[in-house]
Amino acid sequence: MGKYEAAFSRLGEEALAKLEGPGGFLAITETHLVFVDDAGVKRMELARIRRVGKGEAGTLLVQGEGDSLVLPLKAFPLEELKAFLEGLKPHVARARKATSVPAPAPKTPLTQETPPPPPPPEPPKTPVWEEEPPPKRNSVELAPEPEPPSPAPIPKAQGGRNPLALPLKVLSLLTLAYTVAFVALNPGADPWVLAGVLLGGLGLALTEWFSSTSSR
Repeated sequence: MGKYEAAFSRLGEEALAKLEGPGGFLAITETHLVFVDDAGVKRMELARIRRVGKGEAGTLLVQGEGDSLVLPLKAFPLEELKAFLEGLKPHVARARKATSVPAPAPKTPLTQETPPPPPPPEPPKTPVWEEEPPPKRNSVELAPEPEPPSPAPIPKAQGGRNPLALPLKVLSLLTLAYTVAFVALNPGADPWVLAGVLLGGLGLALTEWFSSTSSR
C-alpha cells in the first residue's frame, strides 16, 4: 500500500474502484470521486460530474456543476488512467439515478357525498298558560342617616421628668465628697482657703441637687 492509498484509507470510506500512480491516488466511492496527492484530498460528487476532457499543461479536467477536478497526467500511467475513467461512467449514472427523486403522482380526490341541508328550525310554540310577573312596587329610597361625628381625641397631659436628674444628683454627690475630702486632707492650710473651698463646694453641690429635682 502506497502513501496515497494509506492517506485514503484513513478517511474510512470504501473504494468501489481505485487507481494508484507515482503521483497520486484515485478512488470511486459510493457517492464521490476522490483524488489524493501531495496537496491533500480532493473530491467531487459523482452525481454532479458532466464530462471528462483534456485540460491545460498536461492535465485532465473532470467537470461538474459549478466546480471541476484537475488530474495531472504524470501522476498515473496513461493507459490505466483511461481505463479507470471509462469505468467511471456507470458509477456516475448510478449516482444520478439514486439522487433523482421521482415526483409523487397526483392523488385522485375522493368523491364526497354532499350532506343534506339541515331542516329549518321549528317556529316557537305559544305556551298554553304563563304566569304573569308580579307588579313592581314603587320603592322609596331613604336618605342615609348622617353618622355622628367622632369625638376629638382628648390630648393627654404629658409630663416628663428632667432627663439630667440622675447625672446631676451623681455630680452633686461627687462635688460634696471632693469638698469634704479636700478639707480633711489639708488641715494645715489657710483657714480662709479651707472656708472658701467648703462654702463653694457646698453651694455648688446644693445647686446641682436642686437642679436635678426640678421639672424640665
